[in-house]
Amino acid sequence: MKYYILLIYLLAFSLATEGNTAVKDSLSEALPSASSPLQKLEIMTNLMDISRQEEQVEYAKQLYWLALEEDEDYYKEAALTEILRFYVNTDAKDSAKVYLTDAEGYLAEAERELKGKARDFLVTYMKTIMDVRVVYYTKGEDRMKLIEKYKLRLETEKDMPVLDKISNYYLLGMANSNRVDPKNQNAIYKEICYYMNNLIKLSDNIPLRYSYLFRLNTLNILSLMEATPEDRVKASLRYLNMQKEYADTKEMKKRPYTSKRHLLNAYSTLATATETVGKDMATYYFNYFIDLNRKYPEDAAFSAEYDRYFTSLNYYKSIRDFQKAADYNDSVIYYFRHGDFQFDLTENIVLTLKDKIDCLDSLHRYKDAYEAYKEYSVLLDSARTRSMENKVEDLEIKKHVDELVVEKKALEVDLQKSQSRLYLFLTLLILSICFGIFIFFRLGKIKSLYKELQESNRLVIIASEKAQESERMKNAFIKNMCHEVRTPLNAINGFAELITGDGVSPEEKKEFSKIIYTNCHNITSMMNDVLVIAQLDSSNEILPLEPVHIDLLCHHEMNQLKKLQQKPDIHYQIEGDKSNDLIYSDPNHFGIIISHLLNNANKFTNQGSITLSYQPEEEGRIMCISVTDTGCGIPADKSEWIFERFTKNDDFIPGSGLGLYLCRLITQRLNGSLKLDTSYTGGARFVLRLPINPYK
Repeated sequence: MKYYILLIYLLAFSLATEGNTAVKDSLSEALPSASSPLQKLEIMTNLMDISRQEEQVEYAKQLYWLALEEDEDYYKEAALTEILRFYVNTDAKDSAKVYLTDAEGYLAEAERELKGKARDFLVTYMKTIMDVRVVYYTKGEDRMKLIEKYKLRLETEKDMPVLDKISNYYLLGMANSNRVDPKNQNAIYKEICYYMNNLIKLSDNIPLRYSYLFRLNTLNILSLMEATPEDRVKASLRYLNMQKEYADTKEMKKRPYTSKRHLLNAYSTLATATETVGKDMATYYFNYFIDLNRKYPEDAAFSAEYDRYFTSLNYYKSIRDFQKAADYNDSVIYYFRHGDFQFDLTENIVLTLKDKIDCLDSLHRYKDAYEAYKEYSVLLDSARTRSMENKVEDLEIKKHVDELVVEKKALEVDLQKSQSRLYLFLTLLILSICFGIFIFFRLGKIKSLYKELQESNRLVIIASEKAQESERMKNAFIKNMCHEVRTPLNAINGFAELITGDGVSPEEKKEFSKIIYTNCHNITSMMNDVLVIAQLDSSNEILPLEPVHIDLLCHHEMNQLKKLQQKPDIHYQIEGDKSNDLIYSDPNHFGIIISHLLNNANKFTNQGSITLSYQPEEEGRIMCISVTDTGCGIPADKSEWIFERFTKNDDFIPGSGLGLYLCRLITQRLNGSLKLDTSYTGGARFVLRLPINPYK
C-alpha cells in the first residue's frame, strides 16, 4: 500500500481533473484589463495554478514569455517549474521523444534565465527526476550498476557539493522506492529512510523556497516508511508544517489556487497514525482530510474517490474497524485493476490482498480470508497455486472419505452394543413380559441402525468412485495441458535459441522476439483461463454485480485485441448506442467473455471484418451482444461441441480449447446464454444474451 501511493505521488504531479470553471472564467476576463504588468503576471500565475495538465502547461508558457518581457525572476521560476514538472514527469517509457526534447529545451532556458539558488535547485531537481526515471525502467544487472555508481560517488567524493549530495541521496532513495518484496519490505523501507533522512539533514539550513521540491517528496516518503509510528507521525507533522510555512511565504500568499494535494497527503497520513496520536486526533485528521477531499476534488492524486477510499481503508484499520477496512480494501483493489495506469500494479494488488487477508482474519471471517488468500497466491505464484489447489482438492476428498469411514465404524460399534443388549433383553424375556415390549422397540432400532450402516457403505463406495473419477479427470487434464503448453514452449525455446545464435539479422531478431512474446502471452492466457475455471468450479457463490457501461468495456477489449493481435487486412468495429449501454454484471468476468470471443474471431479471420455489437431487447430486459467475423466459420453440427473442454475447430491453429467453455461457464453463472448463430453463413457469429438488471 505504501508503495502504491508513493509511486503515484512521485510520478504524477498533474493528474487531477479540471479546476473551478467559474473562477477560471473570471480570471480570464480580468486578464485583458489588468492595470499593470505585475498584476497581469499575478493573474496569469493564478490561471496556471487553477488549471491542470496540458492547459496548465500552456498557461505556464504564456506566463514565462510574459515574465521574460518584464524580467521578473520569480515568475520565470514559477512558470519553468510547472513546465518542467509536466515534461519531466511524462512517462519516459511510453511517451513520444518530443516530451524529453522539450524538457531538455526548458532546462536550458532555466539555466540561462534563472539566477543563483533558484536556478541550481530547480535544474538539479528536474535532472535528478529524469535520472530516477531511467533507473525505474532499467532492469536486472544494468539497474544494479546504475545504483552502485551513485553509491560510489557518495563514498569516494569527499568534497562533493551539498546540492550534489542532496541529489544523490534523493536518487538512491527513489531508486529503491519501486522495489516490492513482501518478505523483505521492512529492510527496503529502512534503506530508503536512511537516504531520505540524510537529505533532510543537509537541507535543514537551506531556505524553503529553494529546497521545497526535494523536501516535499522526501518528507512524504518518511511519513509512509519510517520504522516506528512515532517517527512516521513526526515526519507527517513536519511535512504538514512545511506546507503551511511554504503557503505563508510572501510569494505563495499571492497564489490561492495552488494544488492542495500535498496537504491532502499529510492529513491522510496523520489520519492513519492512531497508535501514536490517539484515536481522537486521528479522527480529527481523518475528518479534515475528508472535508478537504470533497472541497478540492480536482487536487486528488488520482481521483477524489480513490484517495477517499485509500485513506478510509487505512484509517479504519488503524482504529481496528476491520469490517470497514475490508470493504475499502475491495474498492482500492478495483481501482488498481481497472485504472488506466502506465505501469504494472500487480505487486500493489498483492500487497493490498495481503492487507485484506489480515483484516478478514481479525474479523474471524476465515472463509472469506481463505478466498482472498487463494487470489493472493495466484498473483504471487500461479504455478505454486495450481499445485496447492490440486492438493487441497485431494485432501478435501480424502477428508470426506475418512469422515464416512469413521462414521461407518461408529455405526458398527453402535450395532455391536445394540446386539449385546438384545441378548440381555432376550434372557430377561423369560422373567417378565414387560421387557418384551422394550425388546420389540430395540429390535426396531437395530433394524434402523443396520439400514444406516448399509447407506453408509453405499456412500463410501460412491465417494471412492468419485475419488477415482477425480483422479482420472485430473490426469486427463494434466495430459491435455501438457500437450497444449508444449507447443508454445517449443516455439519459445526454438526462437530463443535462434536469437542467441550468430548470423541473425536485427529484423529477424525483432520478428523472433514477437513470436516469443506471443507464445508467452498464449501460455499466460491459458493459465489464467484454467484458474478462472477452477475458481468457478470450486464455488457456487453468486458473482457480485455492479453497473457496467458496455461501450467502455467493449472499446477496452477491442483496443487490447488490436494492440496485441491486429491484422492489417481486418476492419475492427463496434456498434451500439452509448446512451443505452448500462447493464448490471460482474465487470471482470464479463470482460473475460468479450475478450475470448474477440480473440476467437481474430484467430480464424485473415481478412474482412470483426464486428462487436450490442443492443437491448425484450423491452429493455435483455442485452444482446454479438461478435461477428468474416472468417472460416463453424459447421452447424459443431455448434454445441465447440463449447466443451479442450475442443478446437482447427487443430492447426494455436489454442487451449478452453476459451469457449469458459465463456459459457461464466455466462451460466451470470444467468445468461451464449450460442453460435447457425443461420449466419458469412463466417461465425456468437450471440451473448444477459439480463440487464437481475434485481428487477
